Amino acid sequence: MKLVIIHLFGLLLLSSIGHTQNKNIQHSLSDCRLLQDSQIRLACYDNIGKYQGLTGTSSSDDNQSELSLLNMPVLLADLEEPRLFGAFGSMDFLNHDIDVVLLGIGTRAKLKTIDIPRINQSVDFNVIGMIKSQFDVSQLDTRNNRGGALINTDFVVGGELVKNFRQGSLRLKYAHQSYHLGDEFLIDNPFYLDNRVNLSYETLDLLGFRKFNQWGVYAGGSFIVRAEPGGLDKFKIQTGFQYHGKKRQWFTPLFGVGFKAWGETDWTINTSIKAGVEFYGFLDQPLQFMFEFYDGKSPYGQFIYDDLKFIGLSINHYW
Repeated sequence: MKLVIIHLFGLLLLSSIGHTQNKNIQHSLSDCRLLQDSQIRLACYDNIGKYQGLTGTSSSDDNQSELSLLNMPVLLADLEEPRLFGAFGSMDFLNHDIDVVLLGIGTRAKLKTIDIPRINQSVDFNVIGMIKSQFDVSQLDTRNNRGGALINTDFVVGGELVKNFRQGSLRLKYAHQSYHLGDEFLIDNPFYLDNRVNLSYETLDLLGFRKFNQWGVYAGGSFIVRAEPGGLDKFKIQTGFQYHGKKRQWFTPLFGVGFKAWGETDWTINTSIKAGVEFYGFLDQPLQFMFEFYDGKSPYGQFIYDDLKFIGLSINHYW
């Protein structure tokens, strides 16, 4: 019942938040800063400059549409968002409390804007890719100089179509995901030598995002098209909300909460929480320093039926 309420909450917010009045210049600058594509971001700033030069309320619909168009933002609490990141923390995993380092590299790149002349609309076609690994760094001195034991590595690759609106976005994504246990983990846990599962599957995901001032809410679902091993439940759902605060002199506060559930794990609610700040000036794109908390079924590999809890700190860069 809690799962249904949470998902319906997200869907109702998506459908109920109406169009707001034209945003002021400060909000528009905040929107531009969220754009990942450098050329689109510069064009957004140019449009704001043009908008400031307009007098009265007789500006054209095209100018207002360009000004207020929202690019699909980063889902702060979604562990599957492509990014460059490193995290350190404590993990309660397989009935052990261990120190872990989480590392990942991934990106989202727009290949083409597809124009649809008949309806005067366009959609963006992006490719995504991500590799992320989990390392057990507890008791390094007992590992015979092997360093942190690699637990698991995830691979994600796919493509997506994104339709942006004035206050939201729709995203249709097709992605392949596969998971591979680390040799060090198998050495320390010989049970998995005979019980190893080569888990991989492809999903078709539909997700909607809606923005309301500094807040955003999203909801969506996934259908597993192909899976190995076969017989996995086909449906997943997710919802969440996030806050992207007003920009201070050199930082912006961030906060995000996400919920996911999968029929394969009896619709257990997996909760991800991230909170922190976004710093500017170091790189072309800002760095995020975040506190992270996760509680639910493991999002890593064949451990999908095992409980996992993580608490730690991370550095994220969306390039």
